[in-house]
Amino acid sequence: MKIATRNILFLSVMLAALSLPCHGYTVRYPSKSFSAASQNIRSAETTSTSMMMSAEDTQDPTTFREAEVLGLRLMQEGNFKEALVAFQKGMKLPGSRPDILRTKSLSGPSPVGGAFGGTDSQNVMTLDDFELQAAHYNMACAHARLGNLDDAIANLAKAFENGFDNYSTVRGDPDLDPIKRESDFI
Repeated sequence: MKIATRNILFLSVMLAALSLPCHGYTVRYPSKSFSAASQNIRSAETTSTSMMMSAEDTQDPTTFREAEVLGLRLMQEGNFKEALVAFQKGMKLPGSRPDILRTKSLSGPSPVGGAFGGTDSQNVMTLDDFELQAAHYNMACAHARLGNLDDAIANLAKAFENGFDNYSTVRGDPDLDPIKRESDFI
C-alpha cells in the first residue's frame, strides 16, 4: 500500500495532537478514524522497513561497489572472514571504468580500413585505480584482523603499488594494528 507523503505528514501531526493538552482539555478524535490512520502508518513503516532490510541483507553483490559496501558493513560488525570474502568477490565483479576487452582476431579486411584483419571486442566495466587501491587496502585490514599477517602486508603493498599513498590513514587505522609490529610493515 502506497501512502502519499502529505498523508503521512498529516497523520503524524494528528497522532501527535492526540497526546497534547489543549487549554486544559485533551483533544479527542473518533477511535475509528484514529485506528485506520495508525494502521496506515504502521503498514507504511513495515513496508519501508522490510524494503530496507531486504536491501541491507543482500549477500550477493553484482558490482564492485556493492561488494565493497557489504564488506565494510561486515567489518564493522566484526565478521572479518565474511568481509574478506566480499572484498575478494568484489575484485571479480564489474567496476566503474568502461573498457574494451579484445576477444579474438578476425581474418579478412580490417573494419577500420588499412591492414587486413581486426579484432572482435566486448565492452566491459573494469576496476579503476581507486577501486583497486580500496580493494587491496580493505583486504589488508580483513587479513590483519584475522591474523593472516603475511597476506595483510602483501595486500597493503598491492594497494600502494596501485597508487594508494595515504600513510597517515595506515598509521591511524586500528584494523592494521596487528601488522604494525611486523618488520615488513611499510
